[in-house]
Amino acid sequence: MIRKTEPTRLRKAQKQKVFSEWRETLPGLSREIDREIARSRKSPNALHSDRHVDKWIAARLSEPELRVRTVSLVDMKGWRIEAESGNISHESGRFFTITGAYVRHRTPAGELEWDQPAIDQADVGILGILAKKIGGIMHFCLQAKEEPGNINSVQLSPTVQATFSNYSLVHGGSPPEFLQYFIGGTGGRIIYSKLQTEDGGRFLFKSNRNMIVQVDDGEQDFLPDGFIWLTLRQISRLLSRDNLIHACTRSILAALVTDVKPDHLPVGQGGAAGIAGSIAETVQWLDDQKACNHLLVKRCPLAGLKEWSMDRDGSFSHEEGRFFRVIGIEVESNKREVSTWSQPILDNPGSGIIGLLTRVHKGVRYILVQAKVEPGNRGIVQIGPTVQFTAANYIGNPKLTKPFLFDEFYRNGRFPLLSESMQSEEGARFFSEAHLHRILALPDGVELDLPPDFRWVSQADLHLYVHMGEMVNSCARSALSLML
Repeated sequence: MIRKTEPTRLRKAQKQKVFSEWRETLPGLSREIDREIARSRKSPNALHSDRHVDKWIAARLSEPELRVRTVSLVDMKGWRIEAESGNISHESGRFFTITGAYVRHRTPAGELEWDQPAIDQADVGILGILAKKIGGIMHFCLQAKEEPGNINSVQLSPTVQATFSNYSLVHGGSPPEFLQYFIGGTGGRIIYSKLQTEDGGRFLFKSNRNMIVQVDDGEQDFLPDGFIWLTLRQISRLLSRDNLIHACTRSILAALVTDVKPDHLPVGQGGAAGIAGSIAETVQWLDDQKACNHLLVKRCPLAGLKEWSMDRDGSFSHEEGRFFRVIGIEVESNKREVSTWSQPILDNPGSGIIGLLTRVHKGVRYILVQAKVEPGNRGIVQIGPTVQFTAANYIGNPKLTKPFLFDEFYRNGRFPLLSESMQSEEGARFFSEAHLHRILALPDGVELDLPPDFRWVSQADLHLYVHMGEMVNSCARSALSLML
């Protein structure tokens, strides 16, 4: 047995001290903000009653603005299928491109190799929520926004949700409302601002800046039509409804999920409790996982993909009907900056499962996470949820091994169910796609034999990892928001 030397212990202690001091410097993790968030989660006081909020949402759901129909990819106006590569791009050269991606993944257990279509969009977008104290309680401004791929037509989106192409007016429309708070430095106090990755399984190296900006009490007393001030308690209640809170909103809300008051639990106490290691140890674990997963990802022509081709109906799909397909849609609106447009969009025929397994030990909540490899993320490996899979891709597929805890989350019974709801993907790039979000509890006395790429982390520490930026993947942030 190798014993740790005193210098090794000192280095470990120094590293932990650096993480502790660094955490205190993060604006979104200040004790003042955390206390405000805690009050907002519990307070019944709100600008609008719950009944008013429900009626406001029902009115917007009853009046959809967009008319969407599917069309052949070759018939999309303003888009082209490039002659040599087969890639699908906009005639302006902006927005995004559907390209091919070749992936070779070497793991300790073997090697996987595949190719697939991917969304190639270099622009960094802004996903921003305005915050404001009303009656002493923090409120958050959401907008009822309709997107062509939304299941419920209207969903509660961030205050601002715009790509660079949108707010630089490539589409020829008007700039989004409230944009000045997020890019112009006009008023407001930044509570949270971090780059976060998008779906790394279908986007290539795509990140958006997730932001929360607090405005002064006297600002924005009267919001434009379609916007509303809500408390976190009200948002938490709405998260239990299927396909109502937008995926981008959930991504931002994950930054507000903390299990404890900041002065109640020191950073890294999980290690002392014997369930999880310190923050420094978790960061080292993630780095070890990156070191043993060798990933080669490169763009390739869409026309050269081995198992993908154009269908008779003009969509681009896998030969076995698995994974997803690329379809064309035509959209009409009487109230948008642009009244009509076409675009490609990804259509997933099946719903997946995104799940978290939790446990409470000595009053501290822990979450089982995995080191998730996704070829479209720059960091390759990020902290992912306990499970993240589409069952149809594994059942009857000899090429893929079912992931850890597949049966526990695919079927009910073994672990108690704490929360369950359908939550949809972002409707500008994904068509009518939703995944079952499940949060399960590990019963007292039950222990799991964890694979090396799984680890328990305290919910308080996971809060920190979200604030580090591009460390917690999009599915984990989505599931974490349901614990608000």
